[in-house]
Amino acid sequence: MAKRSTFKTLTCAVMLGFICYQNAEMISNHVVGWLSLWLPIKTASATHYAETYNNDPQTTEMNIEGPHTHTDKPHDLDDIQGKAKGTNITGPELTEDEVKVTRQQCDADRRGNGKQGMKGESGQRGLVGMKGASGHCPPRHILQATWRALNSNHFEGPLLSTIFVKEFFGTALRLTWSGDLRLKANSEDVPACRRWYFTFNGNECVNPHPIDAQLYTETQMYLDNIHRHTTIDGMCQGLFNGRVLIELNIGPCRLTQQLGFSEGYPFTGWDTTTSLIVEEIHLITNKLGEDN
Repeated sequence: MAKRSTFKTLTCAVMLGFICYQNAEMISNHVVGWLSLWLPIKTASATHYAETYNNDPQTTEMNIEGPHTHTDKPHDLDDIQGKAKGTNITGPELTEDEVKVTRQQCDADRRGNGKQGMKGESGQRGLVGMKGASGHCPPRHILQATWRALNSNHFEGPLLSTIFVKEFFGTALRLTWSGDLRLKANSEDVPACRRWYFTFNGNECVNPHPIDAQLYTETQMYLDNIHRHTTIDGMCQGLFNGRVLIELNIGPCRLTQQLGFSEGYPFTGWDTTTSLIVEEIHLITNKLGEDN
């Protein structure tokens, strides 16, 4: 009877040991849980901070004893290894090279000068803008006067005239005259010279200069009768607004008195159309040019 009881006891002990061996990890976890309810150990606190450190890659320092703190002090080996030191919760410790790389990455993240990220995708095309207002180009104020076969042999005084109504004071008038001119010397001894010039309300332009042209003929050409197409072009500023009488005149050259030129035989507008175009122009500056 005693032998049978001893055999049963041994059998139960063997079976209990086998069960414990197969479920050692589960039993160990239960034991630790029971002990944590009664013993004042910091296992739970260490587990909490270790898991927090592992789940937050931006954490640069960890304090096992209390909440996280961030400072600008450089990390040492204990700081980097702190997540595992003294807790036996995480895996093997980092090597010194790994710690150095980790410290550099943490410092770079804290300063905000980490590696450049990948280029983002292009944004969507914007909406079409509203149509702008139509541009405005003011109309040009132009007058053209023409004379068919003027055929004037006058050697002094007005040859033709027209009226132009100037709208603004600060504008300039541009004149373009086109027609036929001729000048013959009347003697084989004295050269001839004649001047064609424009006047505005009876006065020549002074701003900037007169608008004119001159023809000069030597004595040895007194028998020649050459008609030439000529263009006289210029601008005049400083004229008052309102009606402006514009005249083409003929007269002596500027050096006639000093050099003794004769008036010769001038002719204007021989058997061709003579035209005068007048345009009022708004200038960018108030001065047409510098005097030379």
